[in-house]
Amino acid sequence: MIGPAGFMAAPKLPSQALAERGLRPVSELAANRPHGDRLRYIAGCRCTDCRKANSRYENERRKARAAGDWNGFVPAARARAHLHKLAGLGVGRRAVHAATDVADCILTEIRAGRRTRIRARTERLILQVNLDCAADAAIRSSARTKRLLARLYDEGYTEAFIARRLGYTRPYLQFGDRISTRNAYRVECLYKELTT
Repeated sequence: MIGPAGFMAAPKLPSQALAERGLRPVSELAANRPHGDRLRYIAGCRCTDCRKANSRYENERRKARAAGDWNGFVPAARARAHLHKLAGLGVGRRAVHAATDVADCILTEIRAGRRTRIRARTERLILQVNLDCAADAAIRSSARTKRLLARLYDEGYTEAFIARRLGYTRPYLQFGDRISTRNAYRVECLYKELTT
């Protein structure tokens, strides 16, 4: 690394690099931990209790991987694309956070492209989120709702009857191209109730 005066700057010590990032060295973190804690093993302690703690951890990781619950790092591209797709459908970051318990700041970094690698478990949680997780007030396309209403009209139900069953005081429905998740859900429930 070349310094401002053109001289070769001394390389940073690992502890300096950690301090610049606001992190403490492992040895400092492990200092107050009891023996038998894996952090003590990582910091360099090789007593019997710390070795056992590390063995337990590695065995649990091995079992989890064998059971398909591998949690290594994966590229964040699939999760980012899914988050953008969900946003287009009216499922925002807060709704994804509520459905997955993935930290809001991590979701923000994934969406913005600042986080390029994530844990496999985080990716699985994000990819499982679908339109059913949308917040009640989230806005989405009304195309499906209009199709369901058209089927009810074909069955002989009037607009006034449907509006009354949905709890509206006026005898008509006013849905544009977009609808709230709450209203879409209410129409879907009424459709199931009347057709099954």
